Amino acid sequence: MHLYAFELGLAAIDKRSERLADGFTFIENGSLGLSYSINKNTFLYLGSNIGHVSNLDFKTPNAGFSLVGFEAGFSYVL
Repeated sequence: MHLYAFELGLAAIDKRSERLADGFTFIENGSLGLSYSINKNTFLYLGSNIGHVSNLDFKTPNAGFSLVGFEAGFSYVL
């Protein structure tokens, strides 16, 4: 089994919304899940993730937005 963790990214958005100004933004994502090997070439993944997007108050508005999700995956190694 494998365990998965955290990501941090930077982005630029080109459209202003009621929650976030256009321009430079930070995107933080965290995923936690398990990958289970069914056999040598086949894997199942179940997990969840959380994320947040904001611009660290460089521009207003900066309410940002947060999200929570669930993930399921299947992979086969060729």
